[in-house]
Amino acid sequence: MKKQSIKEEVQRIRQLWTGFMPARVLLTANNLGVFEHLKSWKGLREVSSALKTDQRGTELLLNALVSLGLLQKRANQYKVTSLARKYLLRESPYYQGNIIRHADSLWKGWSELDTAVRTGRPTASDRDFESFILGMHDIAKLKVKEVVDNIPLRGVKTALDLGGGPGTYSMELAKRGVRVTLFDRAETIRIAKGIIQESQVEGIEFMAGDFTTDPIGKGYDLVFISQILHAYSERESLRILKKVRKALRPGGRVVVQEFFVSPGHTSPLWGAIFAINMLVNTSEGRTYSPSEIKNWLKKAGFRTGSSKRLDETVLIMGKICA
Repeated sequence: MKKQSIKEEVQRIRQLWTGFMPARVLLTANNLGVFEHLKSWKGLREVSSALKTDQRGTELLLNALVSLGLLQKRANQYKVTSLARKYLLRESPYYQGNIIRHADSLWKGWSELDTAVRTGRPTASDRDFESFILGMHDIAKLKVKEVVDNIPLRGVKTALDLGGGPGTYSMELAKRGVRVTLFDRAETIRIAKGIIQESQVEGIEFMAGDFTTDPIGKGYDLVFISQILHAYSERESLRILKKVRKALRPGGRVVVQEFFVSPGHTSPLWGAIFAINMLVNTSEGRTYSPSEIKNWLKKAGFRTGSSKRLDETVLIMGKICA
């Protein structure tokens, strides 16, 4: 490997410590509704007036967004780029504005990371709950077909989407002829019902409660647990899996989807960084490697099957031992 020069090394360090700056520009633009106002060419004064913002501040923000490739500029007028039109306008099926709004909520907790590392306790407090749930839908809708394509559904007539959030995976399973029960807290169910009703997908029932303490039903052919275990400790995750085993019929299976992280918990970058998000937001959560999750499945009474890496996540299968 070619040795880097001091200039290249310093640039790398600079990229790390300035990384928050472009992120903050995007978060603020999303909060202010900049992109929705710039579907067509508009001048600075018109934009500033519509957003009710300072003209100088608006100009500097818009210029930064041009530099980031999210706006284009022509004769002191601005308009969204194709990238922003695809992912940052509400009318787009690929819209990501909700998860970006959720990231703005995370900003406050992450700003107290020093305290979280010193104390080991979460620092996040209030958050926009609706943007969190809708943001989960933003992310999941881009990969739901690929994920469900990799879940063995032969013989599966009933499924439990445990902690199913916005119902993205419930809808895809229902489209494939599976009767689905979406289990989550009442406030989440309210949001999920709106999404599912708008999508006009049928075959989904709802069960509200706390899956760590309340009954989750029984007799399912499949239990899908997507991005849940990282919020809990190893002990609590094992307890959840034991509860899931009791909810499955003989021969039933569980599929766990989690962010992928290596056995040493240091790569890939997103797997290691997301563990920090759990430090800031939960009492005992972190990212877990596939081998750790497979070990829990074995302890819970499952025969572990295959695992499938899907970009930043991994699917881990388990079947009830005969």
